[in-house]
Order: sequence, then C-alpha cells, then structure tokens
Amino acid sequence: MLVLLTCYMLLHAIRGNSKMLALCIAGGFCNAAVGQVAFDVNASAPVRSLNAPNAFARTPNSRLVSVELDVSTLFHPGAEQNVKEVMVQAACRRDDVVVVDYSPRTELQSDIDGPMQIVQEKDQSRDASLQGFGGYPGIGSIAGAWNQSEYQTHSVQFLQKPTRELTVAAGTTNRQRGVYFKLRPNSQSTLEGSRKLGILLSVPENWRADLMDVTIQAVGLEPPNFRREAVVARESFVVALYQENDTVASAAAAEYVRQQANLVRLVKLYSKTIEHRSFPTPFHKLGAKLDLYEPEIPGNWLDSIVYKPGSLHHTRLSALPVDVRVAIMNFQDQKGRMESLSGLSTKSASKPQSGNNPASNQPQTYTLGYRGTGSNSNR
Repeated sequence: MLVLLTCYMLLHAIRGNSKMLALCIAGGFCNAAVGQVAFDVNASAPVRSLNAPNAFARTPNSRLVSVELDVSTLFHPGAEQNVKEVMVQAACRRDDVVVVDYSPRTELQSDIDGPMQIVQEKDQSRDASLQGFGGYPGIGSIAGAWNQSEYQTHSVQFLQKPTRELTVAAGTTNRQRGVYFKLRPNSQSTLEGSRKLGILLSVPENWRADLMDVTIQAVGLEPPNFRREAVVARESFVVALYQENDTVASAAAAEYVRQQANLVRLVKLYSKTIEHRSFPTPFHKLGAKLDLYEPEIPGNWLDSIVYKPGSLHHTRLSALPVDVRVAIMNFQDQKGRMESLSGLSTKSASKPQSGNNPASNQPQTYTLGYRGTGSNSNR
C-alpha cells in the first residue's frame, strides 16, 4: 500500500516538477564522482604540559599544553596541478579550551635568494653643427664649419626586496577556540605529503583528555571543465587528545579510537543493509529527493554520533542492524568517558561510581544486548 501511494505521489510530482526531478537525478550522478585528494591525520595525540608563566594562561585556574598534528595529503594522478590550496581547521569541543599560539604562522616565500640589485642608467647627448660657404665671382670663395658635442651619463644603483608569495596563512577562529592553516604550493614546496602542525592550548587544571575536531579541505579547479575554483575534496576527523604520562587518559583515548574504528567498519560492512532499510525501493529514493518521503534511518545519523557532543538517542536508529546498534552504544559510552576526562558534564559522568568496585573504573562494553563488565549484568 505504501509503495502504491508513493508511486501515485511521484507521478504527480513528475508531471508538475519534471525539471526538479531531472536536477535531482543529475545531482545523484555528480555526487558519484571520484575525489581528487585523500587526507589523513593521527587518530590520537599526546599533550605535553609547558612550564610557562601564568600570564599566558587565559583564566586563573588554567595551564598551557602543546599538541602536534601530523596531517597527510595524497593526490590522485593528475590532481596535483588542479589543487591550489589545502586548509586545515582544528578545534576542541570544550569552550574554555583556548588557542594561545600555533606553528607554522603566516609565511611568505620568494624564488629569489637575497635582495635584488637594480641599476638605472640615463644617457644625454647634444650635438651642434654650423657650416658656411661664401665667395665673390672672379675673386674666390670661402667655406667653414663649426661643431659642438656634449654627452652626459647618469647611473643609479639600489637594492630592492623581491616579491614574495603567500605559502602559509594561519590564524584563530571562533574567538580563539579554533585554529586554521592554509597551505599553498610554490616552486620550493609542495602540498603532497606529511606536515607537522603545532598548537599551543590553554586548558583548565582538571583537563586530562579531550576530542579535537579536524576538518581538511582542498580548493582547486572543479572537474570536468577545470575552469572554476571550488572545494574539490573535504574530510572530517576526530583526534583523541590525552595528557602525557597519564595512563588512564591514554587508555581512554586508545579505546575511543578502537570503538570509532569498529563503528565505521560495521557501518561499511552493513552499508547495503542500511541503505535498503532506509530506501526499500528506488521510488523511496526519488521520493526522498522530492521531500515526499522521509527515510527510515536519518541520513546524517553517523555524523551526529561522531561529531556532536553527548549521546544521540533517536527512535529511528532502531532500524539499524543489531551489530551496528551495539557498536553505537559502545562508542557513545567511550565518548562520554572522554568528555568526562575533559571536564564536560555528561550523563555518563554523573552516574555514581563505587570506589570499592575496580570494574567501575573500566570502560563498559556491550555485546548483543548484554553489559560487558560488572558482576550484575542486566539484559
């Protein structure tokens, strides 16, 4: 019955909005284009405390830490010539974590090593000539000439700085809660490969771990005509930060990375099942493009779980496969644990923990509806 109703609504939509349907179908093919650039960044990073004066801290109860990101860029064959710029943006999720400094800062480079010597010469010359001829018939004749020449040379020499091009532009965003790096190629450098980016943060005293959102995008000539500049590639990552020499924070960051990788792996494994449950027939896909059908599973559910703070509880997530739902519970528990180590108040952090129970300090895991830790496991 639902399929018949959907077909009926689509027929009316096709008659009245044939142009809109054509654009939707064309957009689906455009989205299938292969990306030109691939990015990567370290999944976790240790944070080192700095013995710096308190004047650099933003609040009285804060301290300075440094973190290093290892960003990698891989160009597909033929894409290096079309990419003009790569931008990296990073920001922690806690509001009172402030960017104090960053490296590299804005840089200008030139192909000329050292100053240029400019020589300007100006020549001036002036010639004058006078000739005369005279005579009287029968007596004789006389002739004479007079020449005068003047030549001057004027030379000026000075040093001039060569023109430099922008290769790195860096600064803060969102009232110093984030930082960005714009990288551009020149004759002496390239955008492909790995690059270290350093960030100096001001964090609260009780800060032990945090999640940093990193977005990397490439700007270049857009295919297939390669005439207009646009964003040709974009990827988002989450980097788990942890205090150096803190075994609890280090273990929590490693477990977060493992749970996130497991969630992504299961989503890829059940991708066809998830797509079929969201759109049972091709008519449901067309209906969703025309806003006539709402998918059974929200389209941005994975981004909301990974990139939004706190836990996501949505009734439509029950349509996901059981293994994916179990992975979501494990991942959200570990994300809440990381947020509690950063000082954010989360629901999982507000639960009372017994100091006599050693299992209360370990991350809880789920397996097909069962609690993984604790003697009193509830089904």
